[in-house]
Amino acid sequence: MKFLFVHEVNWREKVIFEIHDIPELLSLAGHEVTFIDFPEFASTDPRNGRFGFRTEMALRQSRAHAGSAVDVLTPGGIVPGYFRRFLATFTFAPLFWRTVKHRKIDLVVLYGVPTNGWQTVLLAKILRVPVLFRAIDIAHLLRATRFKPFVKVAERYIYRNSDHISSHNSALKNYCVEMGAASDKVSVDYPRLDLELFKPGTRNETLAQSLGIRPMQKVVLFRGTLYRFAGIEKFIQLFFEYLSKNSDVCLLIVGNGEAESSINKTISDLGLKEQVITTPFVDYRHLVDHIRLADVSINTFVPSLVTDCVLPGRVLQSMACGIPVVSTRLSGMVDYSSQSEAVTYRNLDESFAQAVADLLENPALHDKKAKAGRDLVVSRGTWSEFVGDFTRMCESLVANK
Repeated sequence: MKFLFVHEVNWREKVIFEIHDIPELLSLAGHEVTFIDFPEFASTDPRNGRFGFRTEMALRQSRAHAGSAVDVLTPGGIVPGYFRRFLATFTFAPLFWRTVKHRKIDLVVLYGVPTNGWQTVLLAKILRVPVLFRAIDIAHLLRATRFKPFVKVAERYIYRNSDHISSHNSALKNYCVEMGAASDKVSVDYPRLDLELFKPGTRNETLAQSLGIRPMQKVVLFRGTLYRFAGIEKFIQLFFEYLSKNSDVCLLIVGNGEAESSINKTISDLGLKEQVITTPFVDYRHLVDHIRLADVSINTFVPSLVTDCVLPGRVLQSMACGIPVVSTRLSGMVDYSSQSEAVTYRNLDESFAQAVADLLENPALHDKKAKAGRDLVVSRGTWSEFVGDFTRMCESLVANK
C-alpha cells in the first residue's frame, strides 16, 4: 500500500514516539510511506524566522528502526514566527493535493488537528481517499491557547468525518464518540513497544556520574514533556521532606516544556538543587540508559479531561525496563493496566510521596511491581504485531471506500 501520514509537528526533530514507529515499520514491511510534517521550531530557534513557499523534501528518512525509509515533506512557512501555523493551509493544502495525486496514495493516516487536520479530511473527501485518524490526545486542551474554541471545532469535524478513528485507550475512544464520532468507527488500539530495546538492564554509572548522581544513590524519574498539568512542582513539594531526610535519594527530571521555569523556581525555593537534577530531552540512542538509571518512575499528571485520556508512552517504556511506576489515577492508564497490579495509583498528595518511598525502601515490593510492569507490557505485544493488525484495518478501509 501507499500510505501518507500527516501531523503538525517536526518529524525529524520531535522526540521519537509512535509517529516514527508506525510509518517506519510499515516501510520495513514493504509499503511506500510518505509523511507531511510541519516546520515546528522553538521561538528561540533561528530557523523560526525562515519563510517561503518551497516544500522541503527529505527522502528515505529513518529514526527509530534501522533500514526504514520514510519520505518526509515539509511545507513552506510563508511567514516567520507565531503566525506560521495560521497561514499553513496556503502551503499545506496544495502540497497535500499534489502528494496524493502524484504518489497515488491509498490511505491517509492523520494525527494533526488545527494546523492541517481538518484540511486533510476535507481534501481527502474530494479526492476520495480514506482517512484514518489516530487519536492520541485531546488537541484543544493540550496547550494553553486563546484559540481553544476553534481547535475544538476542528476536532469535532475530524471525529465526525474521518473514515475510521484508532484511539489508544478506551477513555479517549469514549471522548471521540461524545464529540460526534460513530461508535462503530472507533477502535481501541493500544500503543506497543520495541521490547528488545526497552528491557531491564544494568545502570550506566558513567552516565549517572555525568548527571551528578552519586554511586548507590537511588533515583526517582520523571521523563517527558513538562506540560503545565504535569504536576511536577506539587510532587517536589510533597517529596521535599523525604529528600531532606534521605540524601541517598534524588529526583531526575528529563524533558522540556512550558512548566520548566515554574519547576526550576520550586527547586530553587526549596533549596533542592543538589537532589533534584534536570536535563533536557535526550537522544533516542541514549534513552534506555536514562530510563535504567531509575529505581522508581513517576507520572504526576494532575487529573483532568486532557490527562484522563492520555496513555504516556514514557510510562510504558519504564515498565518495559522493569522500573516500578507510581501514577495518579488516569482513566487511560487504568484501562491499559486493568487486571494487573503493575501500576501503583495514588492521588497527588502525601500518599503519592509515601508510595514512592515504599518502593525505594522495600526491595520485595519493588521487585514484585517491576516484574508485573514488564509482564503487562509484554502481554500487550510489540509494534511489529501492531503494524500487522493496523495494515489489515487500513486495507479494509481502502476496500470499502
